[in-house]
Amino acid sequence: MTLKNEIGAALRAIRQQRGLSYEELNESTFRTSLSLIERGKSKLSIEKLSSLAKALDFDLLAFMAMCIALERGQTPDDAIAAAQSELDRFKAAGGLALLEEQMQDGELVARSQGKPANTENKNAVLRLKAEGKSQAEIRRLLGLSKSTVSQYWHSGS
Repeated sequence: MTLKNEIGAALRAIRQQRGLSYEELNESTFRTSLSLIERGKSKLSIEKLSSLAKALDFDLLAFMAMCIALERGQTPDDAIAAAQSELDRFKAAGGLALLEEQMQDGELVARSQGKPANTENKNAVLRLKAEGKSQAEIRRLLGLSKSTVSQYWHSGS
């Protein structure tokens, strides 16, 4: 979902509604690309989209709601309601605590490189190991690769 066309449409509508010309946005980084964005010919990073919303003096979340609503064929209010339902489920499942754990003093908490371990698989390997199963038996039972079983086997805890 690139939303290039939807972003272009939202940008055009906001500029027209507010009577803003390209020059009035006072963002030299956008002057060269605004036409491309409005024609759906340019992708934007979230950072650039945020800067564009600021230049338009338009809330980023409302801007995104309009774009997503266009893409889904619904109203912005419906898109926001769907997002609110998703947030409610996220919060009910303890998501906010997990989210807060990812940041410390305004910085993203570092994690080890590579793919995070699957704790369910690791626990299953260690449980089967404790039951006396061999690595080969565990591989067959769980459908895991030899290297994954070996890694969890030797992790010890």
